[in-house]
Amino acid sequence: MFAIRVHSVDVDHPLFLSLPSQSNPKPNPKFADRRGIIHLFRTLAHHPSTSHPTNRPTRSTLLFIVAVPNYFSSDDLLRFFGSHMEDISEFLIIRNDAVEDRYSVLVRTENEVAADGFYFKFNGKRFSPPEVELCHILHVLSVDFTEFAEIASTPPPGYAELPTCPICLERLDQDTSGIQITLCDHSFQCSCISKWTYSSCQVCRLCQQEDDRPNCSVCGISKNLWVCIVCGFVGCGRYSGCHLP
Repeated sequence: MFAIRVHSVDVDHPLFLSLPSQSNPKPNPKFADRRGIIHLFRTLAHHPSTSHPTNRPTRSTLLFIVAVPNYFSSDDLLRFFGSHMEDISEFLIIRNDAVEDRYSVLVRTENEVAADGFYFKFNGKRFSPPEVELCHILHVLSVDFTEFAEIASTPPPGYAELPTCPICLERLDQDTSGIQITLCDHSFQCSCISKWTYSSCQVCRLCQQEDDRPNCSVCGISKNLWVCIVCGFVGCGRYSGCHLP
């Protein structure tokens, strides 16, 4: 089971969406959008506060859709979920300004039966047949919003936060990946960061250049190179000339 804490100074903004049974879009308080930074926590094994006496998993009416690709709009989501939207009491899209290529969604259903049906219907399903992104859904026990970053990043008792790959930002947990295949296997390779279409990172900009091979800015050697993620300086490591900033 998972728990979520969101660092957010924003408020819920109602979305102009229409259910399949409605003809005209109108603001609906149960469909909302807000910005925040999500911290995802997973229960620790054999912890007294989160373990259960039976093998039956804990059920919840709260579901979390991990990573929806940004090309998939809110209207696309409604069409994707179809008639199951009728069983949803809350639908909150959470966007992170630092991760502009995808967003997450919190869904609360009317009851546990509806949550189970929603989960088994859409978990693992492709958002779009030609693409690799999957709809990955987690059962969530609780969600808390706070204006304080320190509180949001503090795990609840019996939970541990899931780390992310520093390169492709995928969760380092086999149960929470939003894509079918991780190209980089979470190692520093250009095939991974080439998926990042934004050039604000100096490392990404260097690795995606199509000109000559990079060289040390001091001695010109082309092996054992390091690049500063702040200024973009390229220098050789300690086993060469050690021209690091």
